[in-house]
Amino acid sequence: MSRIRKKIENIHFDKNGESLLVKMLKPVSYIYDSVARLKRDIYSKRFLKKRIAGCYTITVGNLTYGGTGKTPVVINLAGMFSERGIRVGIVHSGYGSPQHRKKKVKRVMSEDEGTQAGDEAAELFVRAKNALVYSSRNRVEAIERAILDGGVNVCILDDAFQYHKIASDLKILVVDYYDRFGNEYCLPAGPMRESKKVLSDADIIWFVSQKAYSVDRNAEQEFLKINSSLRFIYSRITADSLIRLNDMQKRDFEKFKGNVISFSGIGRDSRFTDMLSEIGILPVKHLSFGDHHRYNKKDVETINRTANKYSAELVITTEKDYLRDTSALRGVENLHILRVNLEIIEGLSELERLCDSLL
Repeated sequence: MSRIRKKIENIHFDKNGESLLVKMLKPVSYIYDSVARLKRDIYSKRFLKKRIAGCYTITVGNLTYGGTGKTPVVINLAGMFSERGIRVGIVHSGYGSPQHRKKKVKRVMSEDEGTQAGDEAAELFVRAKNALVYSSRNRVEAIERAILDGGVNVCILDDAFQYHKIASDLKILVVDYYDRFGNEYCLPAGPMRESKKVLSDADIIWFVSQKAYSVDRNAEQEFLKINSSLRFIYSRITADSLIRLNDMQKRDFEKFKGNVISFSGIGRDSRFTDMLSEIGILPVKHLSFGDHHRYNKKDVETINRTANKYSAELVITTEKDYLRDTSALRGVENLHILRVNLEIIEGLSELERLCDSLL
């Protein structure tokens, strides 16, 4: 299944031509785009009224499927606000978890709650230490809970650009610097959740990449043609540390020379293996599971068996994978977690002005 998924991703993010599959699916994509546009218009044209939150609200989202780096962006924002003494709440839908199917709001209080609340919600709890984190599809109620529980001044809605029920004060779109919007078709012919036209509804484009790059102002023009008031942030996701699970100690990347296997169940997981390569770790085998895959005993046995087969001294996965199923993955022998960090390349002064304006 993962091979098929990877092949589809390659087709969706190929900007140089249209495959037969894309041409066949384009009519369905136009219907998908029309439905998405209708949902947005229902609120933008005030057929349904948006709710006004009781605090400053920031929406962070993207226009394509897969991991573009929204979670590191939210962690970075929450940290900047917290450093200034601003009380922060973070709301995630809990997508891929049992919580996503429920109407109730759940406050995340432990790293072990990823199984119920969602891996991204658990990661936000672990990394955004001073923020109150909630998992709920009902963002309106979750914001109310955050205000009631902790008197939050700012609430960040993760993965919510397609959530129209709340009138956000600031809307941030996270965009991969290199991939942009792939072939620019909506699902299922392409990777997009909505067409580029909705850039008119954004305030900030936050570029993210795991590869090194130099800021190219010409890259902004395709966005400014749609929305001339857009502001831009440039950033890069880098490997922060390799954490040994049995004692939570950090290991030096450069000193390790033994065999490694890796595994992950995230969108576009080649980014994970590419990052390992950049820090000099070349897994002899990578096990790819589906996005938001829930690990079980059989998976753990497969991972351990593969590690033994290749005489691997280390098994490495993403922090998001580990937090999705902490109980199950503690059974993986010699498990290490790759923690990442987001570095602002350009636009830090813009973010600082935003944070200072709320003091």
